[in-house]
Amino acid sequence: MRSATFTGALTLLAVILANPKSTTADHVPFGHENMHHLAHRDASTLTAAEQGTDLGYEEHTEPKVPSGSRLTSINVGSGNHELAVYWTKSPENSKAKQAFVMIHGRNRNGGDYWETMDTILSSAVSANYSSADPNAIVVAPQFYSENLNSGQYSKHELAWGDINAWQAGEAAIHPKNANETSFDALDTFFDHFSNTTAYPSLEELVFVGHGGGGQLINRYSIVAKEMSSNALSVRFIAGDPSSSAYFTQDRPTTNPDIASKETCPLYNTWRYGFTNFTGTLDGLKTPQEYFAQNVKRDVRYVVGYDDTEESGDQYCMAILQGGVARRDRNLAWWKYINMLARTNEDVSGLPGNLSLSDLPDWSSLSGNKLTHTLTVIEGATHDANKVFGSEQGRTVLFESNQSNVERGWRPKSYNEAGNGATSSTSATGSTSAASSTAVKSNVQSTSGGCSNVIFGWSLVATLVPVLVAASLLG
Repeated sequence: MRSATFTGALTLLAVILANPKSTTADHVPFGHENMHHLAHRDASTLTAAEQGTDLGYEEHTEPKVPSGSRLTSINVGSGNHELAVYWTKSPENSKAKQAFVMIHGRNRNGGDYWETMDTILSSAVSANYSSADPNAIVVAPQFYSENLNSGQYSKHELAWGDINAWQAGEAAIHPKNANETSFDALDTFFDHFSNTTAYPSLEELVFVGHGGGGQLINRYSIVAKEMSSNALSVRFIAGDPSSSAYFTQDRPTTNPDIASKETCPLYNTWRYGFTNFTGTLDGLKTPQEYFAQNVKRDVRYVVGYDDTEESGDQYCMAILQGGVARRDRNLAWWKYINMLARTNEDVSGLPGNLSLSDLPDWSSLSGNKLTHTLTVIEGATHDANKVFGSEQGRTVLFESNQSNVERGWRPKSYNEAGNGATSSTSATGSTSAASSTAVKSNVQSTSGGCSNVIFGWSLVATLVPVLVAASLLG
């Protein structure tokens, strides 16, 4: 009887694991030696694995080290695990006042992003932009994919199972016993640059990301460990991220023809919300606690006004955050966090149909203030060079005082209240009828994939204990 139970359960589990929808060649399969990490996969990578969605292209060529940089590694955590990183080749450590940690996008091309940041810095210095430090240090981490970058990382260097799991702060799966997340990897840079003996003149540490890197920085600004330093100020700059981690279950898009929470069961699962978030090496806090620390940090959002193509993350979880365009999602996020904090910022002309009555009052956590800025750059698409290399983008990158950060575009109805000039351009809070039809179809297929993922995980979670018990009894 016991043998039959075990055999039957094993057979059923084998059928589930043989289902080609369970995994794709580009994702860590069930039964992998690092299977314990799969429980931590975020909603985006779970859905991608279910649908076989392309999360990035393969980079099998040798890493290209830009002129003026070197490819090295930095220790992460208390063991001997390391993160690959492009670093200014001959840094002026004793003179540097600024250090920039530039995060690559979905295609894991850290060298290109090091070069982008270094070029923007050099351009600002050449233009005699006073807030740009000519001795600034530029570093760009490289978040390897275990299978797509095989052979490019050392036995001690961190690599991730899903191609872009690092965007959501997941743990690396290489080396074999790794438990460090991409958030922990970024914490390392704060620890490193806080060393006043090594960097006696350093005043500012700036974490910068665009696109996929913007997603990481957006979330890192929320969950990063406390960064207390008398000598070093820290700011976080998120450029054109596809989605955000909402603190509550409220969402700015409630039109069921576009997306609905009822047909999108993973809408609040991490990276989109805090369900299933497993924390960092620093521990796990509540969404309210993360909100309370985030509102006090220097966080700067940069959005290309023309970043409106239906590209990037088009899962229902992301569409619920403001529609199909990154621009509208980021404007809706700005509206959401200001309403949650109960600031006096005028957000009435921004996308999203949430109202104050829809949201909890977290002013006791924020003091009715956000130490955040939003800069919207007209003429910029989803392009890091245009976003950060613009005149307004420079102020976001280099100005230490937020009052000197340019805001760029605001709706016609914006109440200036001493906050600078506005543009005549206006953003709408709706999606066109033509795009709604396409989006509706996308949402239906996406939410179905989410449901299948949940079902498969539930079966595995149910059967594994049965197998273990049967094994012990048999």
